[in-house]
Amino acid sequence: MTDSDYIIDDKGNWRPAKKLEFDPIFVWPPRPIQFLKYLFSFPGYIWPWNIFYIAIAVIIYLFFQPAISECKNFSFSWISIVFLRNLFLVFVYAGLMHLRFYIFKYQGEKYQYNTKPLGTGNKFWHFGSQTRENMFWTLCSAVPIWSAYEVIFLWGYANNIFPYIDFNTNPIYFCVLFLLLPGWQMVHFYFSHRITHWKPLYKWVHYLHHRNVNTGPWSGLSMHPVEHIIYFSTVLIHFIIPSHPLHMIFHIQRTGLAAIHGHSGFDKIMLNKHRAKLPHASYFHYLHHKYFECNYGELWMPLDKWFGSFHNGSKEDDERLVNK
Repeated sequence: MTDSDYIIDDKGNWRPAKKLEFDPIFVWPPRPIQFLKYLFSFPGYIWPWNIFYIAIAVIIYLFFQPAISECKNFSFSWISIVFLRNLFLVFVYAGLMHLRFYIFKYQGEKYQYNTKPLGTGNKFWHFGSQTRENMFWTLCSAVPIWSAYEVIFLWGYANNIFPYIDFNTNPIYFCVLFLLLPGWQMVHFYFSHRITHWKPLYKWVHYLHHRNVNTGPWSGLSMHPVEHIIYFSTVLIHFIIPSHPLHMIFHIQRTGLAAIHGHSGFDKIMLNKHRAKLPHASYFHYLHHKYFECNYGELWMPLDKWFGSFHNGSKEDDERLVNK
């Protein structure tokens, strides 16, 4: 998308000039050339974000992970390593993103969806600001629950409870699984997200996340503990599919970190003053925070189109939802 492909409205907010479209995967008739371009191009499915999350998982597995042999019994020593490592990872990842966009304002309002400042005020936000409230739920609920899932699976792998595979056993499956897990996570997200919009769950649980109409990096994992349990349950697939601890670590870290960058509030991150940029947050999901009853999933799979909840980013769809 070039700079001519977006519009700045009269309130200073960013929106794409063209209607949103789903990725060329589940389309008919098939579009193999477009699919391969989407899979291997930059930016695309693999580059830059999925390869980035794979790299983080590999580094952590090699250098910041307790040995599987140590995980046969639950003990404070190795569990604390998992928790503190995840705490550090989230704090640095979300913190640097927040500093870049909202404190130092490196790119000003360029590519920002909503130019209003993040919320403040004791009457609405716990601890006096949106950012502090978001940090609390992220660090005090998301990270412990994320870590608990990880601990259970590491213990299970160590005790041969879960189906296991390594690179030498089946190198093709081992590599392809890295490409399939994000797809599963996005399908799981759609259906689990729809569940949290069930009226009782929304009233007592999901409302907390939707306090963030205008989102920042710390908003991505700012959820009720019950929603964190639901959100990270995507990794339960490893109960039944053969996988390696590295796959599980990649899966759960991608689930957590993608929520952070996906809520940054900026469609693109500028790498330098010469207009080099990468795709960043999701305008598709931003519309969900703005209108609540649309775009429950991702553009990867047209579930919202199939189930009638798709907002394509146009003014016509704005009016349709407002008048609904």
